[in-house]
Amino acid sequence: MSNIAELAAKYEQYVIDTRRDFHMHPELSLKEDRTVRRIEEELDKLSIPHVRVGHNNVVGTLEGAKPGRKIAIRADIDALPVQEARETPYKSQVDGVMHACGHDAHTAMLLGTAHVLCDIRDELCGTVYLCFQVAEEVGAGAGEIVAYLKEIGGVDQVIGTHIAGELAPGTIQLPDGPMMAGALGFDITVKGRGGHGSRPDRAIDPIKPACDILLKIAMIPAQYHNPFDTCVVSPCQITAGNKNNIIPETAFISGNIRFFKYGDGDKIFEKIREIATCTAKAYGAEVELKSVPMAPNPLINDKAAAAQGRKIAERVGLEVVELEPTAGSDNFADFLVDFPGFYCQTGAHLEGASGNHHNPNFDLEESAFKKVVEFFATYTADFLK
Repeated sequence: MSNIAELAAKYEQYVIDTRRDFHMHPELSLKEDRTVRRIEEELDKLSIPHVRVGHNNVVGTLEGAKPGRKIAIRADIDALPVQEARETPYKSQVDGVMHACGHDAHTAMLLGTAHVLCDIRDELCGTVYLCFQVAEEVGAGAGEIVAYLKEIGGVDQVIGTHIAGELAPGTIQLPDGPMMAGALGFDITVKGRGGHGSRPDRAIDPIKPACDILLKIAMIPAQYHNPFDTCVVSPCQITAGNKNNIIPETAFISGNIRFFKYGDGDKIFEKIREIATCTAKAYGAEVELKSVPMAPNPLINDKAAAAQGRKIAERVGLEVVELEPTAGSDNFADFLVDFPGFYCQTGAHLEGASGNHHNPNFDLEESAFKKVVEFFATYTADFLK
């Protein structure tokens, strides 16, 4: 088989330059128009046919020389409403918008992988779907690509990575099973009856039941949920009233749930509903509840795919590190509900920059990208050999 390491080195500067182009021209979720056009231009140069799926997702189809298995590789492409603080030659040219999470690198590395795979397409038996996903930061895009892949017959595996600003270059986290949490938001409106602060007996104060509800639902992980199935319930906002002698009509609670087992988000939300309804009733109040989809599925790697991924990672010289699962979320999880595969974190910490994602001083060590391209291409070539 061709020397993929040499090919990854051949396209290293291309990946860096492409990443810098995306970094200078970031676009928010569901507004990735220039980014999509640039992706399509690069796929056209490689004669890779592509389609737009849903709201501007791009899926390119790279056919090997012979029929065989099918694999999808995903990169998310959206940026964040963050004002970039670091002064670099590739600093964002869009006021208030920045690639502060590394999606610019994801996009460039997948295009670099496409170049490598095109160079060895005569050695591939099967099909590679290059999936460029919009709007990951707002929980969109993934489901549209999954639906498209299912419509065309599905894939045998799907893989992806998130560049990790806090991990050293040349490292990879690729665990079996749960890796990232599912996330579900919730809004609770407690409805009372307004009145004068001097006569609470003539009103129904929504603040007291709201406070009681908040404390009770925060106890769900310890009191009402299987302790062996980790979950987090975080009521992060409570608002009510606008003057110190007016009992308000309503009080509002908002928060989020994190979980690592399929179905637990809905189960926990129903427990919140039960607690809120019964507590409010005890005070003579009523409640309205709203579930806010964020990343409705936990990200759970297929064990066989993850094991093979770690073997390939070691083969190409990446150091496999073991880390605890994170309560952060990524809707790549939607792919893994329907298809086996894995997600991983690949290190690209840059000295002098913040490794904290979503930070205005976030940046990446660009020399790390080459090894990720080599890993993706090697895994894909091995899968389609």
